Amino acid sequence: MSFFRLKDLIRAVRVCKTAADERNVIRRESAAIRTSFREVESQDARYVNVQKLLYIYLLGFPVQFGQLECLKLAASPRFSDKRVGYLGVTLLLDERQDILTLLTNSLKSDMHSTDDYIVGLALSTLSCVASSEVASDLVDEVERLLDSPRSYLRKKATLAAVRIVRREPELATAFVKRIQPLLGDRHHGVKLAAATLLTELCSYSQEALEEARRLVPTAARLLQTLMVADPSPEHSVGGIADPFLQVALLRLLRTAARGSQAATDDLNDVLTCVATRVDGTRNVGMAVLYECALTVLAIPSEQPLRVLAINLLGRLLADSDDNARYVALATLSAAVITEAPSVQRHRATVIRCMRDDDVSIRRRAVDLSFALISPDTVKPIVDEILRVLPHADAELRPSIVYRLSAAITLFADSHEWHVERMLRVLSLGGSHLNSRDLFKFIRLVASSADEALQRRAARTSFALLERDVAQEAMVIAGAWLVGEYADLLVESRGPAAAAASSSLSPEPALHGPGLDAEGLDILGALGSPAPAPPRADSDSALSPARVAAIGLDEPLPQTVPEPAGVVRLLAAIARSPVTSPAAKRVALMAVAKVAGRFADQPELVASARETYSRHVHAADAEIQARAAEFDRLLGHELDGVRAAVVERMPVPEYADVPYEEYVLNPTAMRMKALTVIRRPAIQPADLITAGTESEAQVDSANKASVARYLFNLMEESPDAPPPDAPAPRQAPGGAADSIADLLSSTSLSPPLSISPNVMSPVAAAAAVPDDAGTADLDKEYDVYNKGGMRITMTPSKKPRLPAVVDLMTKFYNEGDCAMSALNFLVAVPKSQKIQIHPPSGQHISVGSSVTQLLRVSNPTKAALRLRMKIMFDSNGQKYEDTFDFGGFPPSIGA
Repeated sequence: MSFFRLKDLIRAVRVCKTAADERNVIRRESAAIRTSFREVESQDARYVNVQKLLYIYLLGFPVQFGQLECLKLAASPRFSDKRVGYLGVTLLLDERQDILTLLTNSLKSDMHSTDDYIVGLALSTLSCVASSEVASDLVDEVERLLDSPRSYLRKKATLAAVRIVRREPELATAFVKRIQPLLGDRHHGVKLAAATLLTELCSYSQEALEEARRLVPTAARLLQTLMVADPSPEHSVGGIADPFLQVALLRLLRTAARGSQAATDDLNDVLTCVATRVDGTRNVGMAVLYECALTVLAIPSEQPLRVLAINLLGRLLADSDDNARYVALATLSAAVITEAPSVQRHRATVIRCMRDDDVSIRRRAVDLSFALISPDTVKPIVDEILRVLPHADAELRPSIVYRLSAAITLFADSHEWHVERMLRVLSLGGSHLNSRDLFKFIRLVASSADEALQRRAARTSFALLERDVAQEAMVIAGAWLVGEYADLLVESRGPAAAAASSSLSPEPALHGPGLDAEGLDILGALGSPAPAPPRADSDSALSPARVAAIGLDEPLPQTVPEPAGVVRLLAAIARSPVTSPAAKRVALMAVAKVAGRFADQPELVASARETYSRHVHAADAEIQARAAEFDRLLGHELDGVRAAVVERMPVPEYADVPYEEYVLNPTAMRMKALTVIRRPAIQPADLITAGTESEAQVDSANKASVARYLFNLMEESPDAPPPDAPAPRQAPGGAADSIADLLSSTSLSPPLSISPNVMSPVAAAAAVPDDAGTADLDKEYDVYNKGGMRITMTPSKKPRLPAVVDLMTKFYNEGDCAMSALNFLVAVPKSQKIQIHPPSGQHISVGSSVTQLLRVSNPTKAALRLRMKIMFDSNGQKYEDTFDFGGFPPSIGA
């Protein structure tokens, strides 16, 4: 049964009692619509059927079979048909479908219509679904409509121009000269669209950027007018005059004035006016103030104004709205790169946010807290993070523990504070500490010449192990310290106490879960296993631990045990079902150390050998071997060598692996690299620069810096070493960013959610290429094949842009494991420019591939030379490799 009207279909769906009934109704109606499309050519029937298809689409059912009917309806001469047809096109089609090229003639015809509303429909559709080919075909029509006498059409044409520029950056120059009259238009919508268009043009065209800087006074006057008066009250929201236009103008000013001292000088007054006059008690005012703060921090503004911007973000941070706090934390994480003293004033608010109910705010607050760490603030911030650690989310704990160990290692002013704080980290989050940081801590204690420090570390470790053995790194480090410094651990006991300790008294019940050495057997005999430790990914890990955490105001406990008590504790660790095999092996070794140091106590040695006898038949081969070897070591036949075997180990020697440069603030690394990529000729340093020099000095320094980067990368300077010689390394902390930053762990390819084409555009060329070298195009060249990753590049050119080479890069996974977190970095010589599009995906399953487009502008017709860095994760390991490729035929660059 087919429902003749859309209302009837809606009524039938609403009366369905179950999802199955709804699916049956939709299935029958879809079949009836298909039949109607095949057998009925009536335009009225098509109109009703497409309406019903759109309703079915909104319900979430597939309706791809109606795409062509939408195009037919859009070609109808009636306005009502066009309205439904174009609506169907925007919903059911996207720019990746080839069928969209059939829409070009309808759009072009409707743009010449005498009916303004039909022209508006065509422009709206073009703004939504225009592909690269459609944009190139209709750019002249859009350019013509920018001069339309109707403000309605000028607004629609401007928005269509935004879409065209995003899809075809080479066409940006067609709209640059038309921006000024649009920005000065009296109509609100035209000004808003013009500001958006100019902001977009600045990302692709240097000419547009220069035009935007020339129009900075005009945009500043418009913004000043909105602060003083309300020219269009109908567009006011919550008492704020035209907030949408204010935000658009602030974004335009931020883009135009970035890196330009001259343009910034015209903005200081108007930005101060916005920051002080806009009411921030409502969301709409917060949005304007947030954009104002971003603009102030992104341009070389005056220092008092930058402090004001940080204070605005501090107001957002103290707001009750979760969204306001989130964006404030994210922005402050980037601003702390250069405005650390101002951000430090809001440290108390940031620390409170670490206890917020929203997990995303907690994550951002933790990131910002680590970014605020410096030699002067490390102690209070580390203490606050340690207070939060027991209650942190399970997915945040590994990152918090890693960065805590890094902060303590990098900024500790004494060994005592370093060891004490690391012991607290181990006791609270030892199950998440990596082996590198664990080894650094053990080496720190072993290399110390202060026996008092070693004694305190051993006694504190013993006390902490008595409380809990759920933290694996704490068990490994504690057992090692107890065994290595057993003589220091018990040395303060007098002769009477030492004699008393030689007689083994009944074993006391230890406090940690699963630690009572005798109780384990009793529980097993009764069929009641020892309580398991809370898993890091379980809900119980989110609540306070079963053993109460030691407060930071309390000193770490210290215990002076008997030698027999040390053996009992280590034996309990070795037998506990809670501890890992690695921890058990360390505990067995520590038992041998203790028994060897106190070999004059026969009862102690007998207890140690009894411990080993319980493990000689262990399922773990390594534990079994160690138990047998240490048991033999404690026998009388090896009395002559035992003392040498159990004496203290020398300080471990290893090549220390330094922490990453931005380990405490990954946002700084990300923002710094993206700034260099986006506009190296304007701002090669951080995202947020203070800019106290004149514009000429800044431009000169920037050009010199960028030249040095590319010289080091491509070795094209006159004084550069030959290609086979290694490039000289720059000293750390050199001027701005080196090319090493570009080829660091930050990806040039933005995530899929970030707008592509963030780099300088390629220049359009008017000449048409000849036929020479076309045979070398559209061929797949192998550029890399290693570790299961194979990379190929297919060069191509467009006839209209002979100086631009498109390199379609394909990444093939020819290994045995899936690859993820794909990052691909590319650099070219200084005579060329490169534009990197985002990849089609960052996960490559076995036998599949992903693609990424590189666009190289080569106005000098030099041979293409690329330096690349590939990074990806596979089978739990990170792979990265840097390589060069210059195997393209010379005809490709010509």
